[in-house]
Amino acid sequence: MNNTTYNRTEDPNGYTVDHNMEKEFLLSYYAILLVLTVAGNTLVCVAIYVDIRLRSPTNWFIASLAVSDLFYGLAGLPFRIASMVTPMSSSEVCTIWIWVDMVCAAASMANLAVISVDRYLKITKPFSYHMNMTKTRSFLAIGGVWVYAATLATFAIIKWPGAGGVHTQDGGYCRNDNKVFYTVANIVAFLSPLMVLIASYSMIFRTALSHFNKMKYMIVSSSSREDRRKQKSVVRDFKATKTLAVVLGTFTVCWAPFFIMFTISQYDENFLDDLPPSVAMAFFYMFYLILPNLNSACNPFIYAYFNVEFRRAFRKIMWSSCDGQRHGSNTRRKSSVTSFFQATFIRRHSPQAGANDDTNHNHNHSPRDDEKSFLNGDNTTVTQL
Repeated sequence: MNNTTYNRTEDPNGYTVDHNMEKEFLLSYYAILLVLTVAGNTLVCVAIYVDIRLRSPTNWFIASLAVSDLFYGLAGLPFRIASMVTPMSSSEVCTIWIWVDMVCAAASMANLAVISVDRYLKITKPFSYHMNMTKTRSFLAIGGVWVYAATLATFAIIKWPGAGGVHTQDGGYCRNDNKVFYTVANIVAFLSPLMVLIASYSMIFRTALSHFNKMKYMIVSSSSREDRRKQKSVVRDFKATKTLAVVLGTFTVCWAPFFIMFTISQYDENFLDDLPPSVAMAFFYMFYLILPNLNSACNPFIYAYFNVEFRRAFRKIMWSSCDGQRHGSNTRRKSSVTSFFQATFIRRHSPQAGANDDTNHNHNHSPRDDEKSFLNGDNTTVTQL
């Protein structure tokens, strides 16, 4: 989305950034980000698909977030790299770029908001959560997120009355003059989801901390096996929420400065003139070119570092991809990765696997079943993220 005003190698205040050194740095940076973004988010999607323990409503939302980041890596970053190599002269290509950027940014923010609401329901209402958040409802929510993102992106490329619309400037710079729309879009697509995120996680941490403290005092007075299981269950959910809070914090750090500066620039393109040139250049590099593009590559590393289940799934996939099968006397055996995915496919499409998948999504769980699993620290019922 950060190409919508300044898809160019020159910032709005006249500080050129198209010198060879700067251009080579940005090209290398974007190329590395493209590889990390595509590889990391593909790994997240594959892990959720092949590992039955990761198939839960929360993780479906995480898969949707990974798809939006993957889409940006496959479509948004190549546009950005190409624009630095060859000046953009086609307004049609510029329009496609702006649409892709807006879809990815809007979908990411909406997915984060949905994830925060999902975690709020999971933490505050654990015994009714599995009845309310079914697989069908989670998929409907994901569909709504993408319809919303596509609609907002379509509005972005419409030439509204009094707006300049999408066009290319001299030098092949892509620009979209539509300050009224972008002001409203920033409020709808960024500020509103951010308020939902902050409110949800504030209530989540208050509730989770209260549960954690209660369990801690309970364990002090009793050291039975059942009490230890209760404590592990609460700690597990608390850690799951912490992981998503790190995702939220990373997103906010990467995008909040851009949206603030982007909104101001719609009304005053020279608002950085009062700063020393070196500071203005640093702001432009960091908040327009580096941080917003970095966010899409961060989430897979956050999951791998903080979440045991994702880390286990990543390791399994990597081992299956790297470990070769031994050769027979005259015939070559199938590679381990092929065997792994084929076995997964058979398991997923067998009648028993269908029943297991439904059980994993807790379609048939009653509140009593959920309460029993929650108190016993059952990993298949308590979502681990």
